Amino acid sequence: MKKRFLHKVLIILTLCLFALEKEGFSQLLINAQLRTRTEFRDGQGTLPLPHQTPSVFTSQRTRLNIGYGMEKLRLFTSIQDIRVWGQDASTISNIDGNKLFLHEAWGEIVFNDTTYFKTFKNVSLKLGRQELVYDDERLLGGLNWLQQGRRHDAAVLKFAKGTWTADLGAAFNQQRELKNTGNLYYGVPGTQIATDSANVAAPAGTNFIGTMYKSMQFLYISKEIGFSKATFLLFKDDFQKPIAGGKFTKGTNSRVTVGGNIFGTLMRKHKIDASFFYQGNKDKLGNKMDAYMASLSTMFAIDRKLSLGLGGDYLSGNNTTKSGEVNHRFDPLYGTPHKFWGYMDYFYVADAYGVQGNVSRNPGLIDLFLKSRYKLKDNLLLSLDVHEFYAGNKVADETAPGKTLDSRLGTEFDFVLNYNFTKQIGIEAGYSLMLGTNTLDRLKRGGNQGAIAATANVPYINKRNNGNWAYLMITIRPDLLGQINDKLASLVKSVDGLRKDVDTLNQPK
Repeated sequence: MKKRFLHKVLIILTLCLFALEKEGFSQLLINAQLRTRTEFRDGQGTLPLPHQTPSVFTSQRTRLNIGYGMEKLRLFTSIQDIRVWGQDASTISNIDGNKLFLHEAWGEIVFNDTTYFKTFKNVSLKLGRQELVYDDERLLGGLNWLQQGRRHDAAVLKFAKGTWTADLGAAFNQQRELKNTGNLYYGVPGTQIATDSANVAAPAGTNFIGTMYKSMQFLYISKEIGFSKATFLLFKDDFQKPIAGGKFTKGTNSRVTVGGNIFGTLMRKHKIDASFFYQGNKDKLGNKMDAYMASLSTMFAIDRKLSLGLGGDYLSGNNTTKSGEVNHRFDPLYGTPHKFWGYMDYFYVADAYGVQGNVSRNPGLIDLFLKSRYKLKDNLLLSLDVHEFYAGNKVADETAPGKTLDSRLGTEFDFVLNYNFTKQIGIEAGYSLMLGTNTLDRLKRGGNQGAIAATANVPYINKRNNGNWAYLMITIRPDLLGQINDKLASLVKSVDGLRKDVDTLNQPK
């Protein structure tokens, strides 16, 4: 009787799994397509005029098809996105509005198994819209804090062998598909939507740069050394040459950034990181560049719960008491400034930072910081960071010609609580306080207020000397297919166990 009962149970479970697979998952259709096409047009569709310049661009089609069928009902959705690489306002601008948007869509062709690359861990070509995230995201990052994030339309050739990795990337942006002529790229969104709904100049890159690159190329190399890592980055971004009237002409001004990082680990638990990058050649306006950034940070594990760290960053800037033809303002490229120079985003983000709100009169930044982490539970972490900010160069006093302001900018306190309710649900709460100085007030006079004070020679209206900011963020990350697969795997495991029990009972005694 027991054998017959187990046989029946086994058959029923098998049929249930079969039915679940056939009636449930087999009715669900999910597939996708990504296709990129680079075109050179110089007479496509019609004969070109003598003065026309051939055009080059890359278009991309991305499709996501989702279908589901049930009794008397069928549903199907095909989401399609077609765009030209670089046609969006910028990598981070919200000028297109907070709407349905294609953040990433890429394909990666893997060559590992081919004859020439058998000894490599990875050789692949990644094409399409993608995040460029390297190291600690100081210069190249996904800017995840910003809701729209950061992405690039690019192609990246990736190599990995042993403890070495190397990425070679490039991008070439166009405004739209052009009919046989022209490659000028404006790359300047008209305005950026500020938090007070007013329109302000657009920060296409970090540090209020206001212009997206026409093209870029980079080489990244990293080498793991035990529990430490050394990296090298060479990044060149090319900006369309500007002319009067907010227009552009042929040719580009190329900015070159080169440097490296060392991410050291002592006794497998203490961290010491160091970075140095130089920025040279020309800025987006064609001025000579001579800027650099240096950073040193530590984080020591005091015990299993408490970690403390000290550090400092220096980003070079211009001497604002005099004009010059060389730009010394270091720009932190396309990274994640929120992670480094205070959570209140006073520096190197959307709001202008410079004398009279002019970023060309940016004096640079010195950031001395103390960071602490305390783990109350495995899923509950408290953080407190303290930043002491100084200008990196002289700050001119516009109300008293010939004089300078004190270089101290202020102190920022950042308190954050992270709680992982489940693997899929995270809660983060934070409070920040900025105690600013008069110098910081002067350097944050962007927009109309800075212009009025400069042109009408009227005294500045002093703001409050402190700022506050708090937030609560809930993040839900369900893995629908993962949960279904887990449950299916559990069912299969149970049936296998039951089958073994039946086989055991069937064995002759």
